[in-house]
This record gives sequence, structure tokens and C-alpha cells, in this order.
Amino acid sequence: MNDITALEQQFEALLQSSKLNTPSKQRVLSEAIAMLADDIHEADLKMVGKVLHEIRQGLEIFRPYKAWRKVSVFGSARTKPEHPQYQQAKACGKALKDAGFMVITGGGAGLMQAANEGAGRDISFGIGINLPMEQEPNPIVYNSPRNFECQYFFTRKLFFLKESDAVILTPGGFGTFDESFELLTLLQTGRNPPIPVIMLEAPGDDFWGPFLKSWVRRLLDDGLISPDDMGLIYHTDDAISAVKHIEKYYVNYHSFRYVGKTVLLRLNNALSKNALERLNAEFSHVLHDNTTIEQVFAWPESDDVQFAHYPRLRLRLKHRRMSILPPLIQRMNALYLQEHP
Repeated sequence: MNDITALEQQFEALLQSSKLNTPSKQRVLSEAIAMLADDIHEADLKMVGKVLHEIRQGLEIFRPYKAWRKVSVFGSARTKPEHPQYQQAKACGKALKDAGFMVITGGGAGLMQAANEGAGRDISFGIGINLPMEQEPNPIVYNSPRNFECQYFFTRKLFFLKESDAVILTPGGFGTFDESFELLTLLQTGRNPPIPVIMLEAPGDDFWGPFLKSWVRRLLDDGLISPDDMGLIYHTDDAISAVKHIEKYYVNYHSFRYVGKTVLLRLNNALSKNALERLNAEFSHVLHDNTTIEQVFAWPESDDVQFAHYPRLRLRLKHRRMSILPPLIQRMNALYLQEHP
């Protein structure tokens, strides 16, 4: 049987099955057919094939762990084990494990290895990158079923952020800053769900201090970012504090989605009338004209079945105010804890 015949049989079996029973599956197939029918250069099709393979591989690897909250740790591949930054990243990995989080890194050496080492092999993921210079996965994730390699940085970043409930930025070079700026951009523009972002350094190291006090302060003073954007970052030199910050973020907040232009924040527990009124009073200035933060239940009907029982807050934000979501979530959590200590 040649390759074409095998593909024809697979395609025929797929069409006759009930697997194409959702609009999303039909759209994937429709786009693939349209692309193959078009006069696209072979090199471009080769790229698309690799991208689809990487996405399918990543989805398969992460699928069994949907119920676990995960934290991505970014940092340098060059930091040596004797360096205080390495020991801090290792302590952070252990603190995340002790708090019940799985840990995602780039699977390389340095601070990535340190975080995986602290967390341990059984709850570590490594998402490597195929570089011209040979780079082996670190020994913690080597040959692990939770380790895979990407050809492209953008597919690698996709899984870092798609699967992460928080991100910890440890000291690093161009690669770490690239990941940091892309993450902050996606949060600022609302293209990534609101998650905690922690800049973590070793005690006394002050790696992130100049970045925040000089670069970011200049951006703020020149009006290139808004004061809301400062609420996207939590800066600390204490690994336990970093992990507690993440835990507090999810005390009552569960998850996020858009419904059109409406923001939906799913909660673990409903807010009282008083807490909702206080939240509206404190954040009315960021809401779209003549709207309020509403608490709704079983809305929309199209929400995923597994989320049907969660109460949720429904709100419309003004233009360029997406950065307010982390502070709003933290305040909502605090109001809930005041009534449920």
C-alpha cells in the first residue's frame, strides 16, 4: 500500500466516523483542505506540517494533566549550580511542588534545570527547542514522557502560556527577556488570560530591581505604559512568597474567558451582595460606560460543561484597561476572604 492510498483510507474513515461532530473540528479540516488545494510553496507546507505536528504532540502530552495547575519558570541556561540564583530557582521548584503545582521549564540547563530539580521528575515538564548548537534536555526531564522538543519558538511559547496558571521569571539573558516581554504584552492586550507574573531573584542579588526602577519607570513616566500595567508584576527575592502569591491568586478566582467583548471571571464561590457592591465601587472607573460588574450563574449556555456550576463575574472593560484584571482579581479574593477567613 502506498502513502497516497493509506491517506485516502484514513480520510474516508474519518468522514464516515462521528469524529467531525463539532464546528472546530470541521474548521481544522476545512482549512487543511483549502491549504492543500492552494498553490503553496513546498517549503511553506513543510513548515505548516512541522507546526501542526508540534501542536498535536504538545496537546497529547499535556492532556492527562488538565486538572493540575501548572507554573512556568523562565530563566538562564548558563547559570551554574553553585550560584545563589540556581539555589533560589531550585527552592522555588520545591515550593511549587509542595503547594501542589506542576512545573514547566524550557527543559535546558541552568535555572531551568534548577526548577525541575526542585520540583522533581514526576511533576516536571520540559519544552525544549531545536537549536543549531546541540542542546540536550537536562537530566531531570531527559527521556521523560513530559518532555518534548519544538522546532519553532512560537509553538514553544504557545504551550508555555497556554498551560500555565502563573509564570515565574528568574534571571536570564535575551531569551528570558524575550519571553518576559511577550508575556507582558499578551497580558496587557488581553490576549492571554490574567495570570500572576513573579519576578524572582536571589536574596541580595537585585537582578530585576534596575529593570523595574529604570526601564519600566521610564516607560511609565513617558506615558508609554499605564499605571495599571505595574499591577501585572510581583517582585520578590523570597521563593515561598512567590508561591504564596500564586496560591492567593486562586483562592476564589478560578478561570477566565471572553464572550464577545464581555469578560467572564469564573469563581470558586459566589460573592456576597456587599462584596459585589464594594468591587463595583472600587473599579467602576475601568468599566465601559453605564455598565457594572454583575454576578451571573449558568451563563452563557455555551460555556463548557465542566464549568457550568461555577458562579462568574461578567464585566465590560474600557479600552486598554485589561491590565486591571490581576488587581481586580486580587481584590475580589480579598473581599471573599474577609467574609470567609
